[in-house]
Amino acid sequence: MKVKESFGSRLLMHWFGVKRPFDEYKHQQIGRIGTNAYMILAVYLFVSSIVAIFVGQKDPEEVLMWLVMINIVMVGFVVNIYILVAMMRAHIATREIRATSRRQVIGKAVLKGIGLAIYFGVFMLFADVLIDWHFDDTSPVKTIENVAVIWSDARSGLFFGIAIAIYEILTTKIYKE
Repeated sequence: MKVKESFGSRLLMHWFGVKRPFDEYKHQQIGRIGTNAYMILAVYLFVSSIVAIFVGQKDPEEVLMWLVMINIVMVGFVVNIYILVAMMRAHIATREIRATSRRQVIGKAVLKGIGLAIYFGVFMLFADVLIDWHFDDTSPVKTIENVAVIWSDARSGLFFGIAIAIYEILTTKIYKE
């Protein structure tokens, strides 16, 4: 009989990209990586808040803008890259496959990359429309009809899809029977 996984375990598996089986080792490693990422963010948040308080007395609007941009970079790149590297070193996201199913896994990875490229490109197009509409008062139709915006978002989607496909292929390990 198959044991039903808790919602928390399924959420961790999805968030960290862990494949089944989700054993105790993977659970402990995710806990360790998550704790380290939290500690990085806690120290960063403390230091950046103190710096913003002292520097913000002269020009609070500019300090707020810089603080938001640096927060996005810190969370979006520094912490996520740490999590990715730590997971690769702990071999949490690695799948083991047979040599006979390698072609099938590569095909699935390419299809997943194509699908996510389309989703990401469309999402970026809608994000560009909303940002231009909000900040520049540009008509949404005019932004959607702009070929430069469409090509930019298509390139972003293509890059994202290729990156996901490569990641999926690199996280598979062929074991010998």
